[in-house]
Amino acid sequence: MRQSFRFAKHALALVCAAALSGPVQANMVELEDSELSDITGQAFINLSTDAAGSLNYTRINFGLKVDTQLNIKKLELGGYTRAGETRASDILINNFALGTVGANDSINPFQIVDPYLELAYEGNQVVGVRIGFGEAKGVLSGDISHLTGKIAVDLEGKAKPLLDEANFFQRLLLGATVNENSTIRSEAELVNNGTPDSVRANQAGLKDGSVVQCVANCNLLGGLLSAFPSQGCQIIGISTCFNLSQFQSLNIGNVSAPGMDQAAKGVFISLQLKDLQWRDMDTSELINTVAGAFLNIPKYRDANGNLVAGIKFDFNQALNGIPRQDTCLGSAVSGC
Repeated sequence: MRQSFRFAKHALALVCAAALSGPVQANMVELEDSELSDITGQAFINLSTDAAGSLNYTRINFGLKVDTQLNIKKLELGGYTRAGETRASDILINNFALGTVGANDSINPFQIVDPYLELAYEGNQVVGVRIGFGEAKGVLSGDISHLTGKIAVDLEGKAKPLLDEANFFQRLLLGATVNENSTIRSEAELVNNGTPDSVRANQAGLKDGSVVQCVANCNLLGGLLSAFPSQGCQIIGISTCFNLSQFQSLNIGNVSAPGMDQAAKGVFISLQLKDLQWRDMDTSELINTVAGAFLNIPKYRDANGNLVAGIKFDFNQALNGIPRQDTCLGSAVSGC
């Protein structure tokens, strides 16, 4: 079976399993003709089509709202030999989980609205398939070995962790620009030693030439912080690239906002036989993806309507990692 068709089958099974995972109770009640005439409705499944260049697309939209907490021992996609790469697959996350388990085994679900399955055609051949979510929000956990895809990350927080990491000379340089209470920010992505790398990457960090900016409570020369660009995963000797394995639980969207406010739109996993484009569900722009397996975690809109990264953490978390939240019922935290 072609890998893309196998993925489509498993993706469809996942959507159906998530939709049926909650308890359902209903009684059959006969309706009179007069009652039926007052009822209107729409099937929860519908089809839509799209086109871009030489490709045509068919999307199966599931009009569902899904709250789920799930665990997968090993999520591995794109297992084949790729030229120039030493890792055996495109995506590998062990002990993958969506949602968390709280006190007294209470469930904090991962929320999904409008999941869909989409096929890309070139002529009569299926060249790509993706499973995606119109909106997604919650905690994604796992032991991330490496990823292929497009992952938007915002780094923002107090400068104290950066200063704590610095030696005397580095603190001397940084001290003219920031203090422990200064707020600094930058943008990160998948990299390989500072070079953007969307294929089988095991690091996220600042690409070469990126800067850290002081945005609040800056010292007199705060604007000069951007005079120290990241190069080779370092700013004046301080690390600016971080192994993905140390980030064991990540917030997708703003989990502090109520309901589905500030959810990430257009999260998807895809498989394609060639480099191709998929439609972004929020901006309607086309997203470039590489052949093989691909994970897309896009930006979402904050309370002011501004696009911000789908994943956000501070510099303490960047330097020291993010521990895994509990994703299992009972005593186990992971691996259930």
